[in-house]
Amino acid sequence: MIIERLAVGPFQMNSYIVGCEKTGEGIYVDPGAEVGRVIEAARAAGLRLTRLVGTHAHLDHAEGVAEAKEKLGLPYLLHEAELHNLRSMPAVAQGYGFPKPEVPEMDGLLTPGESLTVGEITFEIRLTDGHAPGNITLYWPGGENGTGHAIVGDALFAGSIGRTDLYMGSAKTLLNSIRTQLLALPADTVVYPGHGPETTIGREKETNPFCQEDAENFLQ
Repeated sequence: MIIERLAVGPFQMNSYIVGCEKTGEGIYVDPGAEVGRVIEAARAAGLRLTRLVGTHAHLDHAEGVAEAKEKLGLPYLLHEAELHNLRSMPAVAQGYGFPKPEVPEMDGLLTPGESLTVGEITFEIRLTDGHAPGNITLYWPGGENGTGHAIVGDALFAGSIGRTDLYMGSAKTLLNSIRTQLLALPADTVVYPGHGPETTIGREKETNPFCQEDAENFLQ
């Protein structure tokens, strides 16, 4: 699998180019700022992008979707619970003093329990809500070497978790999502978060205070 992380925009949000080495097919995960730069990275990697995929639709993760759709002519896939966040982007941008982004159409749904295939790679779609109501994780169990990969949006970071004070955020829900959908994965699973560096499930189990049994007490 080819996966490249590009931190973009003032929020340094991680856009990802993910592709299948055998077929050259790829997806663009979380089109935020600097769309042209990400498209060029995909071309340099020899990938033919076929879809735009949103882990969720907060401003920093979706502000570039309309531009990416215009430049690439690709469908945008998102969990249906993220429609409110998608439509709220102009107001959120105005609050930050940023230009208002165009609100794109959602062309298809990412449904937990179903899968997303990229070339010969099949990702499991998992709901990891709590930061955003439709924050999804794309999980690939791994190829011959057995190492899995999880693109988690803002559910889990290296040493931390996503904020829970936004629309329909819930710390209790997020901790449950992390425990049931992420910490249950093999320890060597590589985690690709929406902000910051990659980590592993094992590392977060050992060192992340929000991944411990007493995490609820830590929040209080």
